Amino acid sequence: MSKLVISNLKHRNGGDFVVQIENLTVNAGEIVCLLGPSGCGKSTTLRLAAGLDQPESGEIYIGDQCVAEKNHFVGAEDRRVGLVFQDYALFPHLTIMGNVTFGLSDETKQKREAIAGPILKRMRLLEDAGKYPHMLSGGEQQRVALARALAPNPRLLLMDEPFSGLDTVLRNFVREETFKILKESKTTVLLVTHDPEEAMRMADRIILMKDGSVIQQGTPAELYSKPVDEFVASFLGSVNRVAATSVDGILETELGQVPHAEARHDIGECEVLIRPEAIRLGPVRGEGEVTAKAIETRSLGPFSLIVLELPSGRRVTARAATVLQPEEGQICSISLDRHQVFLFSDG
Repeated sequence: MSKLVISNLKHRNGGDFVVQIENLTVNAGEIVCLLGPSGCGKSTTLRLAAGLDQPESGEIYIGDQCVAEKNHFVGAEDRRVGLVFQDYALFPHLTIMGNVTFGLSDETKQKREAIAGPILKRMRLLEDAGKYPHMLSGGEQQRVALARALAPNPRLLLMDEPFSGLDTVLRNFVREETFKILKESKTTVLLVTHDPEEAMRMADRIILMKDGSVIQQGTPAELYSKPVDEFVASFLGSVNRVAATSVDGILETELGQVPHAEARHDIGECEVLIRPEAIRLGPVRGEGEVTAKAIETRSLGPFSLIVLELPSGRRVTARAATVLQPEEGQICSISLDRHQVFLFSDG
């Protein structure tokens, strides 16, 4: 498998919309998720990497080969990349074996099946090799599409919303199975998704886009716990917006005081973003504690969302293990995890 490098890229995607990427790198054997809201340029970037579109300027390298730059362009058919799309695009008139070997037309039938057999076995589909796509479940069809993309031994695998057509339970299962297969095969993957949870489950690194540009890239933990701005913080997970006052390195909020490196004296009145899991609940043990009333609880299985009313009447949402869920109407003490409290310069 090969490294993908996109640099100084600009591409107009109709009208005035432009994808501008200074640097995007997917290292060999790495799974990178291209994440962002609909219309931010994710799929356009994937198409440029695949060779389905030609950039207006910039360079794209797959391994040591330059596949796009000024006056030079290598089309999709010569890039040796595998593609997996949302609808799978399986050939209904071909068997599963026929679908998987379709891209191996230069080989003999015996060689094609010798290549496809171990891949189908790894996907637990070898016994279904003689069946047709309509005879398989959605999850099995997704694995066939993945097997077909991997059979020609591509230098790079590109996946565009490959799990979005599956129901929630099946999607979680197929995602985990796909992750194991890709890691075992040490495949280099660029995966497009608009789902932050999917990106955090699948990715070694996340590249978050907005309006055609990369806003932040890093590990899932880095983007979740060290967002560079309000957009990143709120896109990666729910946040409460709470008024605060910045005084000599301390953020004073109605939920308590929090030391913060960005809490300069000159900021004064501001707004902070607080993740629901940063609000820690406990029993009231004495005077002087920060308290709130639980007015609504919603169980999400292992976790619950608790709507809290503060003395001022402001409401915030906390997230806690269901076993620690307070009763509605119960008064709770509050403390904050400072690592999940965010202050930005424009906040």
